[in-house]
Amino acid sequence: MRAHVRFFRALPVALAVLMAIGGGQARPAARAESATATAAGPPVVLPRIGCATLAGQDLSGTPEAPAIIGSATETTSPDGSESCEVKGTVAPQIQFDVFLPTKTWRQRYLQLGCASLCGNIDFYADAADGCVPLSRGDFVLATDNQGHVGVSGSDATFGADPQLRVDFGYRADHVVAVVAKRLITLFYGQGPRWSYFDGCSQGGHEGLTEAQRYPHDFDGIVAGAPASVLTALIVWSAGWHATANTDARGRPILTAAKLPALHAAVLRACDAGDGLADGQIDDPRACAFDPGSLRCPAGSDSADCLTEAQIEAVRKLYDGPRDEHGRRMYPGGEPVGSEANWAHWVTPTAAGDPAVAEANATNALKYLAYPGVRPSATLRDLHYDSATFQEINQQSGIYDATDPDLSAFRAAGGKLLLWHGWADPAISPYGTIAYYHALTERMGGTAATQRFARLFMLPGVAHCGGGQGPDAIDALTPTLAWVENGVAPDRLVATKYQDDDVVRTRPVYPYPTVARYDGSGSVDDAANFTPAPPPTPYRDDIAWLGSFRSGYEQTCTWRDGHWVCTPARQPG
Repeated sequence: MRAHVRFFRALPVALAVLMAIGGGQARPAARAESATATAAGPPVVLPRIGCATLAGQDLSGTPEAPAIIGSATETTSPDGSESCEVKGTVAPQIQFDVFLPTKTWRQRYLQLGCASLCGNIDFYADAADGCVPLSRGDFVLATDNQGHVGVSGSDATFGADPQLRVDFGYRADHVVAVVAKRLITLFYGQGPRWSYFDGCSQGGHEGLTEAQRYPHDFDGIVAGAPASVLTALIVWSAGWHATANTDARGRPILTAAKLPALHAAVLRACDAGDGLADGQIDDPRACAFDPGSLRCPAGSDSADCLTEAQIEAVRKLYDGPRDEHGRRMYPGGEPVGSEANWAHWVTPTAAGDPAVAEANATNALKYLAYPGVRPSATLRDLHYDSATFQEINQQSGIYDATDPDLSAFRAAGGKLLLWHGWADPAISPYGTIAYYHALTERMGGTAATQRFARLFMLPGVAHCGGGQGPDAIDALTPTLAWVENGVAPDRLVATKYQDDDVVRTRPVYPYPTVARYDGSGSVDDAANFTPAPPPTPYRDDIAWLGSFRSGYEQTCTWRDGHWVCTPARQPG
């Protein structure tokens, strides 16, 4: 799941964020010019045909993507620009929605990802806070339902149809990109000059899938909190969140009422570990917090302490799922410092709504984890052992985006901007750290990788936004500057808003570089921080039962009652 984010903010804030991003630590004049050029953008191209004409176009013969147009209507797009909205379907059930500006198109295409298990059409522009090109209508915008219709974000019943699994796993965004670019060419008389993808959570997974499987679809990809290790995430990690916090009678062990005291104890133990007491944990790996320090006195239980069962549950949540030999079944558990964000994801809400992790894991077990569906399966049927892991991992070739070999994407000139919150309760940031390590190893080291792919870790930020740290960023504008002007992002500026007032800004540098307070001025002002190497180097090659290796992704078809899968390309 991800938090709802605004499509864009007002232009005064947008310009401030843009200026902050343009003024990196190195070559400030060049970066300011690049930001100005990106904001100015290429010239506007106007339509060659009327909107209604698109409704009559026959796209049934589109290679790889036979499609039908349902409607073409003049309207206002999510960014506020006058547009032609085209709705349609790519066979068999991939519903798409495309907005083509009628007065403001500057030859840019932006495809947006979806959230959780998708199943509906919705426009989110993640990590685009204050993006001027977006707010003024530079882009043709498109999104899709990821190949199926769902009644909720955790509805996995589409998994009963093998083709819909493939569409969800890797096909939907590619074929929608194919169709959208054909519509652009028909409408304007030319294709997009630059194509971009922006998504978080499942949308981040979609962005990585595109870079790995279809390296020529997009010039720039922004992938936030990517659900890249999707099979292990939705079965083992989400399942563990529920199992570790459920007692023998099926009741939650740790409740939402205990989370404030738990998080406060973490801050007391570790907030100043980076030399700055600012209410957020910069790197949870530096915090050696023991929940046993909150142990309730014998025979008591109150909101400001933990029972023995709750202490054990918290330890299990921090550690993550392990098999019978103690080996990790996912690259990590809940990061220390994320406790205030566990409500609704790990623990039921105060209103009694079930935890999202439990719903996601249960539905995945029923409809996605095995070759056939098991509608009666429950989390009690899930065995945390290596044999079951290997059985379920057979599906990962369809769902996972774990290939570290982005040679084709790099050769095509592609640029990848990854970002993740250090306090994410839904998708552990350790999975992204582990993938990025594998990527740098495969692509020739950190320096070589950062020429086309960079990771930004946001302290105190929850899943795709929210949390205690500055969580509003514009990763889209610097990605445009990287693709169009060749200026790589040396930093992002993250902003914390209270209502519409800025209460804190903080720079975020390409991993593993961290922000260090320079000792003067407000700790709430990004101008008072400089880039620094991490105070403690950590091993990012996290050992777990799965792996990150090239050629692992598969192209699969369902024949005669079973899957026939071949490598998406030859293993490297």
